Amino acid sequence: MHKITTHSLFDLKSMAQPVLVKDEVFFIETTIDETSNQYRTEIRSFHTRTNKIRQWGIQGYHHDNLQVSPNQEWLSFVSKEDGSEASTLWIMPLAGGKAQTVVSEQGLGRYFWVKDSSTIYYQKASEKTQDSSDSTKDLKLFPKIKVTNKVDYLADGVGFLEEKSAAIYQIDIDKKTPELVFTQNQPFQFEALTDAGDYVYISSKSDPDDEWHYGSMIYQINTATQSITSMADYLPKGSYSFAALQGEQLLLLGNDLSHGFVTLDQVFLVDVAQKTAANLSEGLDKAFGNAIISDFQQRNRGPKFYWLNEDAFIAPVTEQGKLIFYRGTTAGTWEKVVDQSLDIVDTAYESREQLIVVYSTPVVPSRLGRIDLQSGKIMPLYDPNEEVMAARRISQPDPFWFQGADKWQIQGWYLPPIEATTKHPAILYIHGGPQVCYGETFFHEMQVHAANGYGVILLNPRGGQGYGQDFVKAILGDYGNKDFEDLMLGLDAVLAQHPEIDAQKVHVIGGSYGGFMTNWIVGHTDRFASAVTQRSISNWLSFYGTSDIGPFFVKYQLLRELDEASALWNLSPLAYADQVKTPTLVLHGENDLRCPQEQGQQFYMALKRHGVDTKLILFPQSSHGLSRNGLPNVRIERIRAISDWIDDHGTL
Repeated sequence: MHKITTHSLFDLKSMAQPVLVKDEVFFIETTIDETSNQYRTEIRSFHTRTNKIRQWGIQGYHHDNLQVSPNQEWLSFVSKEDGSEASTLWIMPLAGGKAQTVVSEQGLGRYFWVKDSSTIYYQKASEKTQDSSDSTKDLKLFPKIKVTNKVDYLADGVGFLEEKSAAIYQIDIDKKTPELVFTQNQPFQFEALTDAGDYVYISSKSDPDDEWHYGSMIYQINTATQSITSMADYLPKGSYSFAALQGEQLLLLGNDLSHGFVTLDQVFLVDVAQKTAANLSEGLDKAFGNAIISDFQQRNRGPKFYWLNEDAFIAPVTEQGKLIFYRGTTAGTWEKVVDQSLDIVDTAYESREQLIVVYSTPVVPSRLGRIDLQSGKIMPLYDPNEEVMAARRISQPDPFWFQGADKWQIQGWYLPPIEATTKHPAILYIHGGPQVCYGETFFHEMQVHAANGYGVILLNPRGGQGYGQDFVKAILGDYGNKDFEDLMLGLDAVLAQHPEIDAQKVHVIGGSYGGFMTNWIVGHTDRFASAVTQRSISNWLSFYGTSDIGPFFVKYQLLRELDEASALWNLSPLAYADQVKTPTLVLHGENDLRCPQEQGQQFYMALKRHGVDTKLILFPQSSHGLSRNGLPNVRIERIRAISDWIDDHGTL
């Protein structure tokens, strides 16, 4: 039996975007190729009666947005070649035959089929102005200047946001000639299309004229007249996103922003014909959607809302580290129908009684299954990693609860080392967000640390999702206080429950919000043998102006504004760098625009100034999502750097 290693990433496969055609489930399978240092995708299918696996699509492309036409005659998908700027929308006959190009465009986005399967509507983004005289120049020799007068001019993983127009086109799959349906200067997201194609629904800023306003709204567009109707005409003031469409009934997720962007969404039913809206989930206090974090899944779209009939629907909910399903009705009643200890990362509707899902558990990286909505049970269908995992020794997390600050009940998991010893080291690993959570899912990096002889402690302190509105809002304006207390009390609880852990050999690691907390912790306690801070926040004052979400995050998370400089400094770990004694490794992506590189650099230089044992490692071509979807070789180097640091700083 082998252990999980950093290079196990190259042995494992993840599945996403399932679609069902009769007895055959199509999906995108992602592998990581060590030689090319690329993520590779293939379209495959699994026959639920014969268990036969088939390969579809075109080799050598990166595939995404997998769908099937309503008449179930065509498989459709968007692909991009290595190095290409353009994406291609393909259709492939399921009865047999080659894939056909429908359209190839730069900026190609979401698409939807008309019900009769004759036409596809798709979104495209284009730069508003292009200087044709510069089009042939080498941009390395003649770089293009960047100019903005916007608040939102950066996006992590993208970079500088050029001003673009957004449009929706329709295209007949036989004629293949695009026709413009709608365009506007403000960016938007194509959300839904009515069966006949007479209306499209988009999401965009709720107040496009006020760039300091936070929030989104759903808009209906008449494809014949291009007239726009805002759903704000029917809804309470707030921020809304799309959930599901059935005829003239819309399910929307929305909230009144009473707690900023940590306000839990409610489910609203909008009747477009009657011009009415109703809150179906008032008082339910649940986190709709999937907030469980992992470092393994690729290209998943997340579990969806589905209409079961005219009066009932299925809704995904994050609850206590699990992804579960509720059955809701238009009358406002709710019933839990699926509650298993697992993480459902993608879904496909099969019938009123069943869903096809891609799911994960702490010991199952990615598996295809069928959920019975009557019994709530899941039946495994296909596991691409079954043979590999059967030959691996896996740490099975032990879930537990402990009493945190204010005597709140806090959830956590403990992964014991693969080879237990009388006294072994451990890691307190703090998640990012903070409005996410650890849960019942496979986490490659944590298994690597357990294989290396470390116990791994995962805690969900206040501020995370899955435990109600009071829990998630408790961190607002209070960073580094009771969340810090939750983490320290959680560590105390684990040490009391597991005396085999050597308390002198406990390390603290975190990324993003977890990086902020790691920085904060080493400035407020010396109890850890070493620390690793990743993609962190150290100075809220500079974060405000350099992060792609800085002004809004500071306002809604810290409940402070830029002119409250003294308060922001007191909440900044950099202010306490002179108190740090813990050896601290600083890791940061050079292209991180969420928690910019300067945040790590400032903390590193402050530690150097005060004589702390420290090292700075910068990762090229790496944004905030490095640990999840960064370049494979850099992901490997990141985990190796962490392992080397904690191995070299083994004890207090």
